[in-house]
Parts: sequence; structure tokens; C-alpha cells
Amino acid sequence: MEISSKKKITLANNLFFEELKVYLDKGQRVTIRVAGNSMNPFLKHGDRVVLKPIENADLKLGWIVLADTEQGYILHRIVKIMDDEIWLAGDANLQQIERLKKEEVWAIVAEAFNDKGKIDVHSFLTINAAFIWYWARPVRRLLNWIKK
Repeated sequence: MEISSKKKITLANNLFFEELKVYLDKGQRVTIRVAGNSMNPFLKHGDRVVLKPIENADLKLGWIVLADTEQGYILHRIVKIMDDEIWLAGDANLQQIERLKKEEVWAIVAEAFNDKGKIDVHSFLTINAAFIWYWARPVRRLLNWIKK
């Protein structure tokens, strides 16, 4: 009889992220899987991201961060930075923008991987493509409406 050493454990989001925060607060990097499709096409469900604790210098336009919001925990892209506020948007979201205080951002995506290998989330090309995709939201909404 063989027993697998890999067991799948399911935790409530709040418990998972509370534990993740403990590691981040100690300055450690944490790898998690992307859940959901809000970051398509740049990150997909099941991709792995390496999170590192946030530092003020990490708050850059186009970078992807983990934040604790009133709506829950999100992994979205920074689309605007103001004095004490940051605006985030999921790449696949057609309308929603989250407006947060800087202290609500917990971590930055340092690296990302899919089944094919490393995803270059910080390259000039990727960040500019993401902003073109973001600014094309009105056209994407129209195309979505036409498809329906």
C-alpha cells in the first residue's frame, strides 16, 4: 500500500492569507497559484507567482500586487499612483477599478511562472502591452456586447 505524501488541504481564504501575511511580515517570499481569471491574458488560473514583501520603491505603474481590500484579497495591476492612494485593475476586468490606501498592499509579484516556464511580468514589453490592454477596455466592452 502506497500513501502519497502530497495532500491537498483546503483553507478558507482569510486563514490562508493571514498565514501568508506572517511569512511576508518576516521578509520571506511566498509562492502561490493564481486563482481566477481576472488577470487574463497576462496571468491565468493556475499560474504560479512569487510574492515578495512590499516596499515603497516597489509601487510602480504596471506592476502586479497582492492587496487586502474590503471586497477580499486581490492580485491586480497598479494602474494609477497618487499621494496616499493606489488604483488597481485586473487585466481581464472591463470596468472595475479598486482604489486603495498604499498600506492595503501587502506584496508585489516578483516572478511568475506557467507550464511553459517563466513569465516576464516586469519587462518593458509586458507592462506596455498590459497598459494598451487596459486602455482598450471600452473597445473590449463593445466587442463583448457584440458577441452577445
